[in-house]
Amino acid sequence: MWKGPPGPASSEVSGTVLELGCGNGKTARALVRSAERVVGLDFSRPGLDRCRADVRSGKLDLVEGDVRHLPFSDHRFDHVFAVHVLGHLVAEDMGKAVGEIERVTVPGGKVVVRTFSCRDMRAGKGEEVEPGSYIRGNGILTHYFERSELSQLMGSFLEVSLEEIVQKKRYRGSEHVRAEWVGVYQTVLPMC
Repeated sequence: MWKGPPGPASSEVSGTVLELGCGNGKTARALVRSAERVVGLDFSRPGLDRCRADVRSGKLDLVEGDVRHLPFSDHRFDHVFAVHVLGHLVAEDMGKAVGEIERVTVPGGKVVVRTFSCRDMRAGKGEEVEPGSYIRGNGILTHYFERSELSQLMGSFLEVSLEEIVQKKRYRGSEHVRAEWVGVYQTVLPMC
């Protein structure tokens, strides 16, 4: 059962959940409250160590891995969360990751994706390596999505909702816009 808004911190999920790019465990901490089992995947061992230290739950398993080649069997997860993960990949790898997400999600399962919008204050800053993708001083690649671009990337899924969240934030005495897309998708049920 899916309750509440599409944000990962406030969503209540049941069943088995996969969180891609679990990092420090902020989202995993919220997910273990209602899910039967949560699997957090990250390519960073230090990130997994932080998550393990911060989220102490017998319902959480952590796996070191790559979102482009998920080490899980087909149709294993009822829900998949990809919070600020897809936008840190080059275009070709985004497609691979989405294919893997589709493969590991049960038919009718839900997928929550959060990415930065092209209206975000950091969009267009740094060295452009692909259209809409920039590397800034921290060395991290970030893609800033147009709505149509995210819809196309997630085209093999049924779009349940896609909302742009825009917030004004103050940084160093100036007001800036933080903007991200929050999408909820469902895998297509097989035809009878």
